Amino acid sequence: MAHQTDAAEQDDYSRALAPLTGGDAVATRDQAREARAALTRASTDLARQQAEARADLERQRAELEERFAQQRAELEAMAAPLKEQLAKLTEVLWSVDLYLGRDETLRLVREGQPAPRETPIVVRQRVLVMAEESLLHMGRGATGMTSDHVPEFVEWLLEDDEHLDRVLPERKGVVVLRPTKAKARTGNVFENMARDEANERSYWLIRNGDRVYLLTVDPELRVGERLLPRRDEFTSVFERGLFGFGRRDGEPVVPGSDEWMAMERAADQKRRHFMRVLLVLQGLLDRTPALLPLPEGGASFLRLRDQDDGRIVLLNDADDARLLGTGAERFRDYQRRLNAQLRPGMRIIADFRADGFRRLRQDWHRNHPRISPTSVYEFPAHDVPHLIEGRRDGGLLIRFARTEKVERRNVPVPGRPGYVYRSALVEPTRRASCLVFPEDSWVLPFDLVQVHELEAFLASRDERSESFLSMVPTVRAAIAAKRAEAAEEAPFRELLRQELIRAGAAEADVDRTMDELVHWWKTSNLWCRPLNGDREHEARAGSAILDEFTRRQRAAADDRTDAMVAAGRALPGTIAVARDRQGRWKAYAPAPDTPGSEAMDEHVLLDVTTLRRDGTAGRTERGVVLSQRAVSSLVVAWHDDVWLRWRFTVRRADVLDGDERAALAEAMRGEATGPVLAVVEYYDEKQPEVGRRMAVYFWDGATPEDSPVLPQLGPLDRPSGFWGARRIPEAPVRMVERLVVRDRDGVRLAPIDGRPVNSESFGHYSAHTRWGRVPWWPRTERQYGDARARLVWADEDLLDRTAVWAARCRALAQQHLDEAAADRRVNARIAAALEAGVVARLEAAAQQRFDEDFPGAGDLWPEHLRTLQLHSPVHQSVLGDVVELWRGAGRSPWGRTLGEMIDFAAERKVVREDTVRALQEHRDVVVESETVGAEC
Repeated sequence: MAHQTDAAEQDDYSRALAPLTGGDAVATRDQAREARAALTRASTDLARQQAEARADLERQRAELEERFAQQRAELEAMAAPLKEQLAKLTEVLWSVDLYLGRDETLRLVREGQPAPRETPIVVRQRVLVMAEESLLHMGRGATGMTSDHVPEFVEWLLEDDEHLDRVLPERKGVVVLRPTKAKARTGNVFENMARDEANERSYWLIRNGDRVYLLTVDPELRVGERLLPRRDEFTSVFERGLFGFGRRDGEPVVPGSDEWMAMERAADQKRRHFMRVLLVLQGLLDRTPALLPLPEGGASFLRLRDQDDGRIVLLNDADDARLLGTGAERFRDYQRRLNAQLRPGMRIIADFRADGFRRLRQDWHRNHPRISPTSVYEFPAHDVPHLIEGRRDGGLLIRFARTEKVERRNVPVPGRPGYVYRSALVEPTRRASCLVFPEDSWVLPFDLVQVHELEAFLASRDERSESFLSMVPTVRAAIAAKRAEAAEEAPFRELLRQELIRAGAAEADVDRTMDELVHWWKTSNLWCRPLNGDREHEARAGSAILDEFTRRQRAAADDRTDAMVAAGRALPGTIAVARDRQGRWKAYAPAPDTPGSEAMDEHVLLDVTTLRRDGTAGRTERGVVLSQRAVSSLVVAWHDDVWLRWRFTVRRADVLDGDERAALAEAMRGEATGPVLAVVEYYDEKQPEVGRRMAVYFWDGATPEDSPVLPQLGPLDRPSGFWGARRIPEAPVRMVERLVVRDRDGVRLAPIDGRPVNSESFGHYSAHTRWGRVPWWPRTERQYGDARARLVWADEDLLDRTAVWAARCRALAQQHLDEAAADRRVNARIAAALEAGVVARLEAAAQQRFDEDFPGAGDLWPEHLRTLQLHSPVHQSVLGDVVELWRGAGRSPWGRTLGEMIDFAAERKVVREDTVRALQEHRDVVVESETVGAEC
């Protein structure tokens, strides 16, 4: 048996060593194919089963989630009433706690006699701000007091009855204060949030005769800006929705809708808030002695009868709908008006610690963009006047002494000739400069403001609230500097005071008269200087001031004033009537611009008409520019608000009057070589070095009717370009620009040096005109801070005809756009068909190889094809470019091969060599119209 086994093993070993024949290899390959096909089928079945299992699990998960969501919704629906009731109970408990005084502190800060019981209890609606009332801690660049300084505010409040009367003038009443509205700026966002929250806490000041209490309540009760509701407090929440303001769909809120109900809930929430405020007040009456004694029968904030009887007074001092304005000029308007008159020679005072000035410096730069040289890191002094020494970059230039040392090389060693320090810190030899602009909110014209005006603004609660951080530091610095300068001028002022009294000034009003005359003297000179030591300057000033006082006295005694004012106001357009130094009466009216022009410089040119003694109008001087010195010599008997906005710091050489502008416009029309459309003018006061420019727009030797229709959406724009494969002709409207020059012979035009500032495109501005886009900015449009071209002259008939031509061009352009879009769609379909043909060839080759590898396994081909991820060797966009070039040459693609198109594109260098090689095996792919469509 063992022998037979050994023989069998020997036979197997012999067969293994024997070489295989070709038939054996074919059989092995067939067996391997069958095995691989079987494994592939098994793998496919397993993948299908896995997909079915995943789908079943996904379905079960979706069902579970749906059931869970349904059950959660049911639970939430059951819990919603409970939550609502719990929220209401929580709110009720909170309201009761407010009434009972939980989490409140009542402190008697001043003792004294209470007010009589008949004294009404006044509750002020407006929530005051401690920082704005006391102006504590406003120095050193701070933003005023905060919640940390409430004890200091209480000390300030009680140190003077005037302070208490300013905050709460009623003998028995309540006013709410908060520390500050200024946001904290510590550099730490979390600390800022904590400080801002503390600054929003309310402090209730209660006055009862001489007694003063300070109440703090639950911090969660935030009173906002009003303790009591406005008249429209509960209806205003509906106004935005009712009228559709700011709504995306532009439709009003439908009553009864979800949004309407949400607004009703918001209104109801406001009602409950103000009811809680009344509960706090009622708790003061019922629980504390703060407002005792009460009238006979008591008092209640919740009883309307007590309000009708006058026991309770709710003072609506924060309801704009119920308050009448004073009609006085607001501080920002006052500041803008005076800052517009700034010129070199005047002085400014500014708060260079202001946040607005500091924010101009970018965080990653140490130097400030307004300060030069760039190595200077310090700011000008904020509490002293600075002289304006010139203009630069459209701003006003001041200079200031530098306190920090600068590094210098090769500094001589004192006492050792020939020796130097290679590097040393030395005192700077040059002053630094700073640019300011009239629109800066931290700048005031020191020589134009007066102390009584600034004190009036500082005393205004509305002004302090509106411009607290920008106004208060600057105004206080100006007042202090004004008073300091007046103290330095005390010897001169005392002498002047005696001279004015001898000249007839009333002793009771002499100080006010003297301040006005000194102010007049300083502003009427080119360089504003204090009167503090220069004897020659003081003597000249004293003589001129006494002459001006005498002149004003004569003007005041002139019995013709009323008649002259009436005669002047009867003239059309009069904005002021005044008496000059020679005693002549004149009426001032804005000079008219040339008809059709909008380029006149605003608030500069005046027509001055002399008034005869009998009240009739005499000679009128046209296009007059009044200087600040000339205005200072006038005694203005009447003026309107326009006179206050007039600019008296503009030089006559920098403006054009109507006649000059008309002559220049005619000269500009002479520069045209065709029909003139318009003449525009450009001038930027912030960049006077650019100069005043005029430009004329004209048809280049043709008319709209003779010009071909251009397929352009902006046919009047330049430069020209391409529309698809077609070049667009140049726009037929040309522009010529000239510089306006003034010399001893008048004004003239000169060639420009460099690029024009006016646009070469006629349709530069998207203004709302009947001609569409135009190269000027109309006065009727919204005015922005930049300088824009203004219309000087226009041919409206030619503009109308041009607009018709432009509309035809746009229509043709739209037609071309539609045609191009249709062409792109056809090209895309052809390119897609070519790509599909290439992919079909790749799939056919892959299937042939698959059939060779897996004979009889056709059921496995779809799954195998999915794994191959076959795609064209070039992107469809490349094929689209080839088709576009072929069809653009006027050739039909139907029945042509891909090879023909590729060769055509390669000859014109549209496709690269690697693209040609990649498509070499697919050159015979044919474009068949049936596969693309009949569109051609």
